[in-house]
Amino acid sequence: MNHVIITGGASGVGESLAHRLTARGIRVSVIDRTASDERDWWTRLDPQVRGQWHTIDVTDAAAVTSAIAEANAVSPLDGLATCAGVADRESVLDSEPEQFARTMTINVTGTMAPAQALVRILVDEGRPGSIVTLASTAGIGYVAGLGVGYHASKSAVVGLTRSLAGDLAQHGIRVNCVVPGLVRTPMSAAQRDGFGEDRLAARAPAGRLAEADELAAAVEWLLSPAASFTTGHILPVDGGQSSVAVPPVGGHPVPSIDTRKGGAL
Repeated sequence: MNHVIITGGASGVGESLAHRLTARGIRVSVIDRTASDERDWWTRLDPQVRGQWHTIDVTDAAAVTSAIAEANAVSPLDGLATCAGVADRESVLDSEPEQFARTMTINVTGTMAPAQALVRILVDEGRPGSIVTLASTAGIGYVAGLGVGYHASKSAVVGLTRSLAGDLAQHGIRVNCVVPGLVRTPMSAAQRDGFGEDRLAARAPAGRLAEADELAAAVEWLLSPAASFTTGHILPVDGGQSSVAVPPVGGHPVPSIDTRKGGAL
């Protein structure tokens, strides 16, 4: 990887990924609704790895296409991570058409638009590349507390990933999907406040929530040449949540070891 563009790169998993990639000397560009001057870390990056920051909405396909073309013209892009997204919590009984459509547009069109823009460039220029999408455990199964629009949109991201992978393998372009459980990011703050972190963490055998950097590490690997024969893969990074049919009554016990640090809690 030489130049990766990240949608939703201003915070959460996208920001963590930007830090990981730039630390390795990889140039990073960002697409986000948040302006770059609201993120001090961006201005502190070495100019050699600081690409372009485009303050646009991922649902504006024309603007996204233009931004990706501009970033590629400055320094050829060979990677994309689609970290932008939105969550809703309305059940089918409460969901309104406008909210459902908004969630689908942001999460699905917001994944499709940058992916399509980049792969058209890569195929036209005859270059390989790697794309990593972000779905959710709600995209591979039912997660109580998350809305019908979120489930539908993240399921669509999984299907989109597989379709892209199948279409683009012949062009040397890999497409994979990371499936987070609940991650401690600004987007999950309302859910964590409403249900309580301990209760939410008990849904996974690991007994805790994910940190943004743990998801970023998985995205980084899938983007990299180390995953050169991996495409069309749907990778849960959820502490085992999606691997169990029914959790124990009362949830899983809190682990005695903090696997992030390798020491006792």
